[in-house]
Amino acid sequence: MASSTGAQQLVATVVLMCILLREASAQNLIKNPKNQKTEHSLLINEINADNPGEDTSEFVELYHTSGREAPLDDYYLVFYNGNGNQAYKVLNLQGKVTNNQGFFLVGSSRVKPQPSVILPKNTIQNGPDAIALYYGKGNYQEGMRVTSDGLVDALVHKSRKSDRADMLLNVLTPDRDAFLEDPSFRTTDESIERCHGEGSQWIFQVAMPTPGKDNHCIPSSQLNASAVLISEVHAVTSPMESEFIELQGPPSTALRDLVLVLIEGRTKEIYFFMDVYGKTSPDGLFLIGPAQARIPVDLPFPPNSSSPLLSSGPRAVALYTGNSSSFTLGKAACATNLLDALVYTSNGSAEPELLEILTPGRHAYENNSHQPGNMSMSRCSCCSVTRDPSIYALSSPTPRQFNDCPSSRFSQPLSLCLHIADCQLWLLGSYEIQTALAQALDKLCNCGMSVAYFKDPVTTCRGTELVFTMLLTAKSAEQLGSLVQAFTSFLESPRAASFSSWNATMEKACSKDANVTASPPGASSEGTSEPPSHAAELLINEVNPDNPGGQEDMEYIELLYTGQTRFDLRGYWLVLYNGKNNQAYRVVNLTGYCTNERGYFLVGSAWVTPSPVIVLPPNTIQNGGDAVALYHSTTFTYSVGMAVTEAGLVDAVVYKSRASDRADKLLKVLTPGQNILYEDDSHSSQDESLSRCNSQSPRVHSSFQVTTITPFRENACANSSAPSPTAPSLLINELSLANSTTPYQFIELKGKPGATLGGYTLVFFSGQDGKAYASIPLQGTFGATGLFVIAPSGPPMPDQQLPFVKNAPSVRRGSSAVAVYNSHQARIPVDMMVTLENLVDALVYTWESSTGRGQLNHLGPSHFVPCAEERPVSLSRCSCCDANAALAYAISDPTPGLENRCPLKSFAVDLDMCLLTPNCSMWTPNPERVLDSMEKVLTKSIEENCACGVSQFYLHELNFTCTDSILQLSGQVWAKSPEQQHLILNWHGDFAASPHPFSVDGRVLKTNKECVAPDNAVTTSQSGSSFQAWEIALFVLGSILLTLTLVAVTVSYFKRHSLNYTTIEMNDRRQMAADF
Repeated sequence: MASSTGAQQLVATVVLMCILLREASAQNLIKNPKNQKTEHSLLINEINADNPGEDTSEFVELYHTSGREAPLDDYYLVFYNGNGNQAYKVLNLQGKVTNNQGFFLVGSSRVKPQPSVILPKNTIQNGPDAIALYYGKGNYQEGMRVTSDGLVDALVHKSRKSDRADMLLNVLTPDRDAFLEDPSFRTTDESIERCHGEGSQWIFQVAMPTPGKDNHCIPSSQLNASAVLISEVHAVTSPMESEFIELQGPPSTALRDLVLVLIEGRTKEIYFFMDVYGKTSPDGLFLIGPAQARIPVDLPFPPNSSSPLLSSGPRAVALYTGNSSSFTLGKAACATNLLDALVYTSNGSAEPELLEILTPGRHAYENNSHQPGNMSMSRCSCCSVTRDPSIYALSSPTPRQFNDCPSSRFSQPLSLCLHIADCQLWLLGSYEIQTALAQALDKLCNCGMSVAYFKDPVTTCRGTELVFTMLLTAKSAEQLGSLVQAFTSFLESPRAASFSSWNATMEKACSKDANVTASPPGASSEGTSEPPSHAAELLINEVNPDNPGGQEDMEYIELLYTGQTRFDLRGYWLVLYNGKNNQAYRVVNLTGYCTNERGYFLVGSAWVTPSPVIVLPPNTIQNGGDAVALYHSTTFTYSVGMAVTEAGLVDAVVYKSRASDRADKLLKVLTPGQNILYEDDSHSSQDESLSRCNSQSPRVHSSFQVTTITPFRENACANSSAPSPTAPSLLINELSLANSTTPYQFIELKGKPGATLGGYTLVFFSGQDGKAYASIPLQGTFGATGLFVIAPSGPPMPDQQLPFVKNAPSVRRGSSAVAVYNSHQARIPVDMMVTLENLVDALVYTWESSTGRGQLNHLGPSHFVPCAEERPVSLSRCSCCDANAALAYAISDPTPGLENRCPLKSFAVDLDMCLLTPNCSMWTPNPERVLDSMEKVLTKSIEENCACGVSQFYLHELNFTCTDSILQLSGQVWAKSPEQQHLILNWHGDFAASPHPFSVDGRVLKTNKECVAPDNAVTTSQSGSSFQAWEIALFVLGSILLTLTLVAVTVSYFKRHSLNYTTIEMNDRRQMAADF
């Protein structure tokens, strides 16, 4: 009977555990986005919720920053009603994918292109409502209350200024207002589109709907600007074409006091002018052309105008402030009151004096179209550049629409190397190089190439070689492939190149270093390309993985382009590694993003101020020992779960925020030969970060300091010297503590055999005031064993005598420290305060478990010595050979001149136990400090029980979880021998069974015997066990069959009763960079 009851209890426990594990798994996918395999690269990019008249053109556009097909599994798109704050529509995007440009459309059937998920008309409510994107396997369903669990991205919108949606705002987008889709913006239709604001922050703008295309954003610096510029010029080449000039200015703005002037390019004479007046469109465009044009114009040419007004050139179009009374036909053009100008030609050269007046320092635009059909000259740089023909590109005419320009989505970094006599003279000749290269490529590909296709040009000198790098853009993948092939052909043979009045020779060998591939974009490759060669670099500039308290909502990673200008992050990846399994737990693709104008880029939690460009959920960046790595590759895809790799590595930081953390494999791969960085929380009472201060060398830990946090700002670096991250020439290997009358029995140093100790000083510090009370200049050399013993007397004979210190404080009170400094002074002065300058190694220890942080903690973590007896005991280094390693010393018997005795994993005792606590919330705010206090309490209890010389170093992988009132503790206690292991086992049994409560940092705990499984449980009946196993197996098999039956019934039901809508999903905070 007892056996049957036990079997039933066991079966019930197994079933309950399965249910709990399933629910916990589902909750983790919602509440711990750190485990998501899909990164924040899917964005809510555009929403059109309100159409004129009947809502038959509604849509929601998602965009994946990879710019290519991407699966949308585990995403949900949820539509919330602001009246009641409940979901009125839920779309599951399982099985859906973006198109080959990264777009995914959900919308009405009349939307063009056709959405992937069709919604009935009038589905998306006008507002005040919200659209939210979630990730995970949560229970998202219609009628649910608004939630932030699993939230990836959201937009709260309205169509009337008086609308309110306070609850939706508080939950989904706190500290932000609902966005107004103003129906008065356009007479036809408008949408809410994601755009870049100031400081690379994401904002939304109202604009012309662009489903399945790049958003046409007006730069924030131009939203309130008053400048009006020449946007597009269409000169006719046949009678069937319609000529026009299009201006661009602020949206819906009245134009006055402007004059449009046309100039003959050879004579410099004005042959036409007219006053410009009217109002720009909601997109900021203003069309001027013939009254009888097929597309209505905003302002027609005068009725008596000759036709055509715009021929193939050489001609010039100029825009002046003033009125037409100031101009006379046949008079030479001037620069007075000139706003903008475009000089173009197709069959001859323009007068150099005219170029100097209208577009100084620039060539005329070569309108040599190799493509069939009529073509326009379109501005492709908005809106601060004026009087510059090089910013125009040849394109299809787009009257009343945004210009058809090359996009950074189709781009390839290029490098060109030239051999010249004096490189420095060329540093300002970037325009000449671009012009000559554009002309050469256009001749090779006949594809309308111009200087406007080059972005972010940089020129640098390497001796007599000038390296010119830029980003080649295109309008399509096919055009980019043609341009790259033309550039490859251009580099195949050395040639002399003439740029203006200078001559240079192409360097074929140098060009091999160019980041160019003959393969068309998107071709698969196993290789990993290095980042483009720039004088400046993209580096990890600041890392803040650990915040005070338990919220972890101020984490961030700051990147810096050292050229301190806007920098395209195409091909860059940010990978976060877990130090326990050496695998990537988070991957962020930076393609599609740019740094701000000062070179900064921020990835972090939503509460960071200023707001990060890429927002991560709280508690995403692990505290350590972990790593952050920056990679560059246009062919290799980095993914969650991959092993740490050096392929394509640009920069890396391996860090910890707890003294005992380690990440040896990450160090070996990412920053070989260096010590782990320690984000010491004692630096500031508020928050601190690891900041690049000492150099701009990648993968060098000595470049970093612990400073106050400075997101999007210059790092708060100190001038003090920090200890070198490289392994020092000597270490404190063993410190033997005796009693209060003889503080030190001996001190043992370790170094390279035969190395001298001259120039090093041994210094003794008291924790009572943080001052040195004695110092000993070291003399002699390391012997064949690499050990050097300093002791009062033998045997054995010490290598150097340790003098008696008359005023030495009691080692049993507070903290003490022994340190080695590299100093050429004969003696470090007594009463010197603790300093890191010239520090080689240090050992801090204390006999009191409750000792708080003090001056000595600047030297390193404090080692608690729990031994109560007045007997000699040593602190022996058991972590070789990192001087900065946390808790590197273990309690052991003295071994002067011999190998240290250290605890071994082979003699480990599992520490698993359950403890009762009144309230779990008191343990979670600062788990690292709780673990440190717990380690001290446990080691003191072990030592009081067994007097076997156990210290914190003996505890490994200590961790805890707290649910309701039960705190589950896990980890191991290592031992030096089977005898010590037996003593620790006895302690474990007594401690787990003890009815007496104990205290950790003032928090009361008590062991729970029922929760701890007995280590020595013995099975009384083999047949009984076998019978229980059969019962469990049958029960599990029955459960599986029942589950399969239910699934089959459910599938059959839904096939017969199909839902009236399809499913989908969406994501984060990121926008598409558009040229306007």
